[in-house]
Amino acid sequence: MNKVKVAFIAFAIFAGVGGAFGTTCVQCENSPQYIWTGAGYMRVGLYGEDWDCFVAGGICTYWIPDPIGQPNVYAPCHEGSWFPL
Repeated sequence: MNKVKVAFIAFAIFAGVGGAFGTTCVQCENSPQYIWTGAGYMRVGLYGEDWDCFVAGGICTYWIPDPIGQPNVYAPCHEGSWFPL
């Protein structure tokens, strides 16, 4: 009984650590970026090539976390203020 319990605890620890590492990647960095124009969202291109953010309050860019299931839902990605390069 104790060996089974230890095996379940070990599995839970490994699953927890693996899950923590699996969710740390920044998915918004590799997704299309959008800015709020006041009338809607506009795609702005690649970070560092077409635009950049400087340190200021607020949200710089947005991204779509689930483009197939919820194509009109935008989430914050970068903080700061957006400006074109």
